[in-house]
Amino acid sequence: MNLKDLAGAVRGEVLTDAEARKAKSGDFGRMVHLTPGAVVRPASADDVAAVIQAARKGGFKVSTRGEAHTQSGQGLNEGGVLLDMGAMNTIHGVDQKALTARVDAGVVWRDLVEHVLPMGLVPPVLTNNLGVTVGGTLSVAGLGVASFLYGTQADNVVELEAVMGTGEKVTASRDKNPEAFDAVRSSLGQFGVITGATVKLRRCKPNVRTIHLLYDDLKKLMDDAAALIKGKRVDFMESWCVPAVQGFKGRGEQRQAFARWFYPLHLTLEHDEGEEPDEKKALDGLQFYERVHTENWPLREYLNRLEALFVIWRRSGYWSYTHPWMEVVMPWEASYPYISQVLSQLPPNALGPGGHILLWPSSGTTSSVPLFMRPDDELVMGFGILPGIPQEYIDLAVPKLNMASELSMAMGGKRYLSGMIQFRKEHWPMHFGEKWDQFKSLKARFDPDRVLNPNFVDYD
Repeated sequence: MNLKDLAGAVRGEVLTDAEARKAKSGDFGRMVHLTPGAVVRPASADDVAAVIQAARKGGFKVSTRGEAHTQSGQGLNEGGVLLDMGAMNTIHGVDQKALTARVDAGVVWRDLVEHVLPMGLVPPVLTNNLGVTVGGTLSVAGLGVASFLYGTQADNVVELEAVMGTGEKVTASRDKNPEAFDAVRSSLGQFGVITGATVKLRRCKPNVRTIHLLYDDLKKLMDDAAALIKGKRVDFMESWCVPAVQGFKGRGEQRQAFARWFYPLHLTLEHDEGEEPDEKKALDGLQFYERVHTENWPLREYLNRLEALFVIWRRSGYWSYTHPWMEVVMPWEASYPYISQVLSQLPPNALGPGGHILLWPSSGTTSSVPLFMRPDDELVMGFGILPGIPQEYIDLAVPKLNMASELSMAMGGKRYLSGMIQFRKEHWPMHFGEKWDQFKSLKARFDPDRVLNPNFVDYD
């Protein structure tokens, strides 16, 4: 079977016109462009299975694409089939007793939140951007500002439906087909395509209070974050590194912009109508530089808090720039020297308009997803350089970001694989460590013809 014959094999749409193929040739990174030979909008898992089976016989490749928030073309391919999973977007039902929701992989998290919030329910972990798909984030891990309590989104899935690279449809959980269950979570579609999921929910309160704190000392922030995490004193926690530009200083024969770095920390507490959150417990003993602001708002607005920022990004041009994001999860003890060194070498203007530096203090023990690689520590620190760079300057930025990536790995960090990943061959066994041989074995078992999501992991 060739690509033109796919229309007779699936119930969903098969698009082969140039405009449709070009529309699915890139991702949020805007650095990699690969044009598929056909775009398939599957109507069901049967369609996905039919495409994969045809690929095995026809010798073409298959990539999966949800909202394409990756930055290195992880869900793209040249000349093969691209599965547009956004076509499978049904919320099949909510079990309010079991606290679960059954959804298609193409359901966007924002739609699930809007569906369950009126029931007093919410997914335990949500990424900052709710405009991404369930299948997409489960395939990466899915980190959020409540991960220090509940792990990743991939930890909060009860059951998965998937089509493996063999073309076999499976239903998998921790008790049923556990090897397939572990293989498709946080593996970027290397072994199978997630088509549906039963995800956990939790009961929530309708309102939140967010306390905006500012730190002028990274070590103090880390000490306070450790106390907050261990004491489970808040419901959500997020942080950044923010430059206060000081001017230009000599650097060799040049002068370079430099900054004094500050560290906002936002602590959020859920509460019922008329209930007063326990601020005293949350703030007890903290060493912040200044309490800047306090905001009371509905939980729905809090969960969508970055939508206003996304509007600004689109208006300013940041959204249309390249996004060579470098995100890593660091061992706690290595975090301070690593972050301090990187920030001391980072000109604040290099982030571009809208670019920012992410901090993500979290527990290292709340996740048990085998293929979500992270340091084996009680506490971990996520760190992300998230620039928006005009295309003409990308060649200047990428080498420096790769240097920060390599330094992080040398100091025990693990890259978050949705970002800008330009690994050399030796980086893959370094990233997966003792699980590298298992990773290759899973590929041989579940995708023996290597048809799924090519051009990313180097197995040879």
